[in-house]
Amino acid sequence: MSKLVTINFHDDTLFAVEDGESVFVAVKPISDGLGLKWSGQHDRLHRDPILAEGIRVTRMPTPGGEQETVCLRLDLIQGWLFGIDASRVKADARGRVLAYKRECFAVLFRHFYGERATVARLELAEPAREEPVPVRRSLVTEARQTFGTRAAGSLWLALGLPVVPEMREGRRQTEFGFTYEALPTTTERSA
Repeated sequence: MSKLVTINFHDDTLFAVEDGESVFVAVKPISDGLGLKWSGQHDRLHRDPILAEGIRVTRMPTPGGEQETVCLRLDLIQGWLFGIDASRVKADARGRVLAYKRECFAVLFRHFYGERATVARLELAEPAREEPVPVRRSLVTEARQTFGTRAAGSLWLALGLPVVPEMREGRRQTEFGFTYEALPTTTERSA
């Protein structure tokens, strides 16, 4: 059974329908509130393969009575808003949209580079090679097969490929849940 709910989103109230384990937000009121042309936003929702997966048409109460309303799954609302061209938003809402988009950029940056990363620190790092990521990964694979895992790990870092904290620790975990540590090389054992 569907239940009408409201969601507080950046001091705005969004109307939504809770249906089982998912929440679907009415999109047209948001579009109208931003001064966007609904037909363009409707088309955009259907064109984007990810957003299209989360569309549901459901009946919701409106000032004119209950009507069918296009809704988007709550976890996709940010992605839809993030893609809005701020120049198409009415002037009094533009500041809110730009602030929201800045927040989205910051959240994505922190997700991929870590909480303590700053743009200034990243600019000081050695620039990544010009090769595309698949080529860089292929080079690392070749280095592992030819020179071993230690050389492959060094090359991975030198080529600027993504690093997670577990890669910097001495302990490793397999896909089966076993944890192991690298054995020291002969030069490390004799030192």
